[in-house]
Amino acid sequence: MKILHVADTHLGYSAYRKVTGAGINQREIDAYNAFKQFVDHAIKSKSDLIIHAGDLFDSVRPNNRAITFAIKQIIRLSKEKIPFIVIAGNHEHPKLKETGHIFSIFEHIDNVYPIYNAKYETLSFKINNEKIAVHALPQCELKSQFNDELKKIKPDPTVDYNIFVSHGALAGIKVFSMNEFNELIIPTNFLSNNFDYIALGHYHRFTKLANNAFYSGSTERFTFTDAPDKKGFIELELSNGKLKHTFNELKNRPMLDPKPIKCSNLKLDEVMKKIKETVSEVEPKEKTFRITLEDVPTHIYRGLDFDEIRKMSSEAIHYEIKANVVKGGEAKSGTTSKIDALANEFEQFIESQDLNEKETILELGISYIEKVEARDEGK
Repeated sequence: MKILHVADTHLGYSAYRKVTGAGINQREIDAYNAFKQFVDHAIKSKSDLIIHAGDLFDSVRPNNRAITFAIKQIIRLSKEKIPFIVIAGNHEHPKLKETGHIFSIFEHIDNVYPIYNAKYETLSFKINNEKIAVHALPQCELKSQFNDELKKIKPDPTVDYNIFVSHGALAGIKVFSMNEFNELIIPTNFLSNNFDYIALGHYHRFTKLANNAFYSGSTERFTFTDAPDKKGFIELELSNGKLKHTFNELKNRPMLDPKPIKCSNLKLDEVMKKIKETVSEVEPKEKTFRITLEDVPTHIYRGLDFDEIRKMSSEAIHYEIKANVVKGGEAKSGTTSKIDALANEFEQFIESQDLNEKETILELGISYIEKVEARDEGK
């Protein structure tokens, strides 16, 4: 029996300003391409069952393009008679029931099993003369509700295989937390041999938790935290009560996060030289990358030739400069190229104006830019 475990496809995700020739956000297209690769593999390999462990969509109200794309790809699986189980994750689950759930659009598609009613549900299948029960617990509105539903879950002793699928962070292990407001916690006692396999979603890095328990990770890189990770899905072989897993890597757009440049003892021209060397090594064309500057003095940071860096990086899908700016002997972290671009434009504007106290106005303006950026990124 061949089962595919996938999660965190985040269809409808978009980021940065780069668009395709058709005017569509490039990173949105990248997320679609990753999911299509997965569907292509499922059909070509004649998989027996697919389990999607949450966050099919990136938001509660995905755009029409994301909805249309998802339906087309899932109908491809339906026509091949491959059962597709998909549970709600925290990204696509509404805060209020009155909002309605996007997964209702899948209700009448053959061989598609959307689980989104904030309660424990069981699905049973007979594949190759073997019985399998999938115990699914989707996103819930309240953590207490999720915990109550967890208590109801019991393996079925009458079937050949029991699989548990859910979406959340594993209790007591900080690294698996995504620090999202509606994140649910899965107790570690669920990592037991009571289930033949445990398919989890939410944490974006492929991770083996136990011999029978895995996070499949996301299918695309969405933040620079993901930069060093391979992205893909898990292919399971269940036979004679034994489990064999394989991680299948997808082809994604490169996202690079080179080693930080330490600036504390460097002059302006030396910092610029190292930035140029880093950009050259990255080979920006069609890539996403970030340059990190550690302990860069304020006067040197403001003296950087952002126009030249922009020209060198013009063929990239996106680039950022993250700087720990040292001001008055203290480091100020979190400055990124989004701030850089706005701050540089703001500084040029102020310099072109006939104003008193230009320095004070400049510092105040940049502080507001940083506050807005921190708010947008949830810092």
